[in-house]
Amino acid sequence: MENLSNFPNRLRELMEEREMKSETLATAAQISGSAIRAWLRGESVPTYLHAVKLADFFCCSLDFLMGRTDFEAVTPRPLPPFYPQLRTIMEKAHVTRFEITEKTNIKDAFFTNWAKGQLPLIVTLCTLADYLHVSLDYLIGRRDY
Repeated sequence: MENLSNFPNRLRELMEEREMKSETLATAAQISGSAIRAWLRGESVPTYLHAVKLADFFCCSLDFLMGRTDFEAVTPRPLPPFYPQLRTIMEKAHVTRFEITEKTNIKDAFFTNWAKGQLPLIVTLCTLADYLHVSLDYLIGRRDY
């Protein structure tokens, strides 16, 4: 799985294109300025919801934002619940929960938590997308392919 080391550069690039400072982005995207500065320094990565907020704000794919692909425009739309979306993709790929836990570092308990409404970490999303051979946006329901 690719790491997310390109994320700070990609975020910086998107902000520079719009001549935005971290506080301007923080206000516009309703995210704390300290979180954005930590991301820019590479000290942390955004949560699932913060990543979606950023991608929606910049109208780009999550894969682009995380530095996994070249630019892909995505029109923001309401997200379906994560776990049912994941289950649908797993069924289409003929992949079981057991297979994912055996072949990745994803724990079985994560599936239980997601079924209860908890959202995965962005690193875990990347692992799932890589294993299932899908984009992050398709995995969370931001696009239909």
